[in-house]
Parts: sequence; structure tokens; C-alpha cells
Amino acid sequence: MKRAFAVLFVCTGNTCRSPLAERILKAKIREKGWKGVSVSSAGTGAIEGVPASEGTKAAARKIGVAMAGFRTKPLTRQRIARADLILTMTGSHKADIVMRWPDAAAKTYVLSEYTGSGRGAVADPVGGPDSAYARCAADLSAEIERLLPKLERALAKARRRKRR
Repeated sequence: MKRAFAVLFVCTGNTCRSPLAERILKAKIREKGWKGVSVSSAGTGAIEGVPASEGTKAAARKIGVAMAGFRTKPLTRQRIARADLILTMTGSHKADIVMRWPDAAAKTYVLSEYTGSGRGAVADPVGGPDSAYARCAADLSAEIERLLPKLERALAKARRRKRR
């Protein structure tokens, strides 16, 4: 069985931003009918097995994205090694990954850096009002729309490499 191209989203606690990004991208991939890509998320300070925050679940419902069954995952060497593309929510997440796993530097980007939007960090809504979660969901949706063409090119490039 061929290994899928693996995208990993990273934030701090893996309860808000990265799980929402994961589920938004998964929904877009399903809509497009793309095969051979897997999407996951993890947190630099996450503990295993916590559900997404209530604010994240509510924001996801409003944009038509399901969070059912989501559980947090800590960032590990194995998750880093399996990923072909690592997209972080902030520059500090990227710096943490590169410091801990220098060999991951070439595949690790702040989401807005990779998309070229220039928007900077995705603000952490944790503990904030519903409007903060809604803004986070909107920001992530916009970034993921910008991500899709770049991801499509990366998938095509990965398929060409596998044929060699």
C-alpha cells in the first residue's frame, strides 16, 4: 500500500486551532475527491485524549465542519517523522519544532508563511468569547483556501517522485 502525503497542523494544546484546521482541510479534501493525502494535528503542549474545546466545536458547527471523535495528541518525534508538510499556527510553534527536531526544518512552516497570505499567526481563541472562536474558524478557512492550490502542487510533486 502506498503511503499518503501527510499534512500535520500544530498549535499549543491541540484543542482549538490545529484540530479545526485539520477538520477544515479534511472536509475540503473530501469535497475535491483527492486521494493519497492524510491530515492530522498535534500540540506542542498537548496531553493525549482531550476533546476539542466547546468553543471550537461550536465554531466548527457554524461552518459545517464536524469535530466528532476528535481527541488531542501531543507532538512527538514519530508524528514529525511521518509528516511531509508541517503547518504551525505561530512562529513560536515553528521555532519549537525546528529546535527540537532540526531535520524537520525544511518541511515546517507557519501556515500563513506557506500560503503566502502575510496574515501572520492564527490567534489562539482559548478561553475567549464565541466571537474569538468564530474569527479563528474564519481565519483558518481563508488560509486553507489559499493552501489548496499549493497542496495540490505538492501532491503532484510527491506522486512524480514515487513513480521514479
